[in-house]
Amino acid sequence: MFSELVVAYLFLGGTGAGALLIAAVLMLLADERAVSRGVVVRFRDNGSAAYRRLFVPILVASLVVLVLGALCLAADVGRLDRILLLAVSSPSNYLVVGFWALLLCGTLAAAMLLVWLGVPSVSLPLFRALAVLLAAVSFVAVIYTGLLLSGMPSVPLWFGPWLPGLFAISALSCGVALVGMVAVFSGMATVFGRTMRQVVRADMVLLALEAVVVALWLGAAWLEHGGSASSGATPTDAAALASVASVLNGACSLPFWGGLVLVGLVAPFAIEAVLARCNASKDVAEASLASRALLASAGCVLVGGACLRAVVVAAGMLPVVSVPF
Repeated sequence: MFSELVVAYLFLGGTGAGALLIAAVLMLLADERAVSRGVVVRFRDNGSAAYRRLFVPILVASLVVLVLGALCLAADVGRLDRILLLAVSSPSNYLVVGFWALLLCGTLAAAMLLVWLGVPSVSLPLFRALAVLLAAVSFVAVIYTGLLLSGMPSVPLWFGPWLPGLFAISALSCGVALVGMVAVFSGMATVFGRTMRQVVRADMVLLALEAVVVALWLGAAWLEHGGSASSGATPTDAAALASVASVLNGACSLPFWGGLVLVGLVAPFAIEAVLARCNASKDVAEASLASRALLASAGCVLVGGACLRAVVVAAGMLPVVSVPF
């Protein structure tokens, strides 16, 4: 059975990796002249210092979230030897691949943090290579948790092609939320207002995709196993239908409809739709209002991401824990 620590790990690990992926992409899209000059002077000049003030807090926050997720997993495993076993095992399953992805993700993020702090002197090609590697490894870390669960045929709600995509989209959206929050708290959201609006528009696409994939995931699980309970249903069919029913109108319906759908999808999409239409404003009051709206949207997305993983785990395990022994 999966504990609350595993749910926390799925959420924190996905959010941290998603934020690092978003950050790496933003680094690659940053103004080339500013970055080129910045790597020479170790990001101390006026042109690149703003980027440093944006990316250093994002990398720190993402690393903290990623490490917290890893600690939740370690606490759930409970034994150091089992964790060390993952490090020496061949990459023959998703758990081992995910372990190495998270480890490399954290290592590359720490290296990139040192670069932005100006500790080592790097060339522009090396800077871009590190950003590309960080994006690639973060992407693996983003998708692996969904692959891990979807590879369990004993849990029919998880088994199938939709869960990896759902978890990946949610992790990216949560990553955008974390990046947006940090940008607001660091005061860089107004400095990089145009970039933040583009990020908000991208998150609107992610939220819409997440809503579609949630519907496809539940619909596929329902239809694949008969669509309704019958005398000819297999135990697997009955378990899948019970899981879907618990999500839609059972024990998991409140966190699903209230936490995921309303708070995690509808509310942030509405807020971001307004933000995306706003032009950059030099008015302090308007800029402050936009920042508070971005924080509200980000908070809603993170609540929805946590509820999604809690619902997926609880609904998937519900038929198992309900079986009388």
